[in-house]
Amino acid sequence: MRRLWVSFLLFSLVLARPFFAEQIDAEGGSERVLRIGAAADLRYALPEAIAAFSPGGGPFRIEATYASSGKIYAEVLQGAKLDLFLAADREYPQRLVGAGAARGEVFVYAHGSVVLWARKEADLWRAGGVVAALQSRLLRRLALANPHVAPYGRAAEETLRRSGLFAGVEGKLVFGENVAQAFQFAQQGAADACLISRSLALAPPAQKEGRFEEFPPGTSPTLEQGGVILKGCRWLDLAEAFRDFLLSPEAQKLFRSHGL
Repeated sequence: MRRLWVSFLLFSLVLARPFFAEQIDAEGGSERVLRIGAAADLRYALPEAIAAFSPGGGPFRIEATYASSGKIYAEVLQGAKLDLFLAADREYPQRLVGAGAARGEVFVYAHGSVVLWARKEADLWRAGGVVAALQSRLLRRLALANPHVAPYGRAAEETLRRSGLFAGVEGKLVFGENVAQAFQFAQQGAADACLISRSLALAPPAQKEGRFEEFPPGTSPTLEQGGVILKGCRWLDLAEAFRDFLLSPEAQKLFRSHGL
């Protein structure tokens, strides 16, 4: 299968230094720092959840780094200094539980789905709905996250197969490292459209510059987005409090407002 792999040097959700390197050493200080490795589809929803979280118990700070779930998983196994992992599926956190790299069980904090997004002026919208747009000859490049490391990439590919569209677009696929980069490709014109999470399609940049269409019922899988507290967590009480907050009605309402 021929796939065109695309990367932008000017766009990266990963820091220039080693991935998930410890940013600030809180030892010896009074401020607790909770470090989260979060799936890229949470780029807009999670900051709001963090801002709404107020556990008490002294000064604290939450630092989130966003990347594909597969990349975070691999880095945790290599000793990344993280306290909490919020993935775009249940599989990667469950693997960490099985590997003895986590505390407790996986918790499901959100549910996600795949949509088709393109810029408002894209010619392919003239074709009609989502299926017609994907079958249009005007579609030359379709971006999605790398299915090997990104759950939303796997879900996008499964959606295409369920819809009977995969064979027609296979030669047009371009892959980002994660779902946010797939969106960036379509946003910047390197792709005509992208298959991304509904949460990113509802984010301000996507809403301002484009529009999205959902797939017919039964064709797009629902992603159970799971999290887990990691074995190396230094502030277990803070991590447990944030986990409980993510499962609270307040946070669940917030996630729903972001399309999760």
